[in-house]
Amino acid sequence: MPVYRMMYAKEGPARYISHLDLLRTFERAARRAGLPIAFTSGFNPHPKIAFAAPLAVGTAGEAEYADLELVREVPVSSIQRDLSGTLPEGLRLVEVRRLGERAPALMSMVERATYRGEARLKSAVSQGALDRAIEAFLGRSEILVQRKNKAGENRVYDIRPGIFAMSGRLDNDIIIIETELKTGSRDNIRFEEVVEAFSTSSELPIEGKYVLYRTCLFSAVDKDNKTLW
Repeated sequence: MPVYRMMYAKEGPARYISHLDLLRTFERAARRAGLPIAFTSGFNPHPKIAFAAPLAVGTAGEAEYADLELVREVPVSSIQRDLSGTLPEGLRLVEVRRLGERAPALMSMVERATYRGEARLKSAVSQGALDRAIEAFLGRSEILVQRKNKAGENRVYDIRPGIFAMSGRLDNDIIIIETELKTGSRDNIRFEEVVEAFSTSSELPIEGKYVLYRTCLFSAVDKDNKTLW
């Protein structure tokens, strides 16, 4: 059956939709659009919609990916037009492409992701001070965070190996942090943990919390980043 890959943005109020609710939202939107969704077999069939990587509630996504399987061919232009008209506010379809027969599963492709965090400063910070704070943060041999595992037990994780790049810039009283992190089913690094660890170690005068964005998802081919098309 034909599979279509969608790039979409998750912005504004939609950033607070959980991963499970996002699946339901896309299913309802596809039904309203009249698309012939394929379902799994068995007593409790599920729509064949697969997302690249879960996005933390509260984090916006600028270039997210999902695969939609249909029971028959539908022109890409029709999917783009009809589904765009039924998605709720904050979910915006960017592009749709028909996949080939042997395209790999979307989740298996994800290796890296880029993120951006923006926050207001309480007082002025120089670019030099920001650069030195980032250099000191990346210079640490380990950056330990605490997470709960599936059994509910607290475990300590070193997230430093999964931080591939980090930079910062200033726009008047706004500080902007950009990173590239390990992402996927193994050794996934959470941007909110990176931002919290950096805020604690740098002691920069941040007002409130960072607003978080995932800007793109990548597979890694010969150490080069490649988008998921």
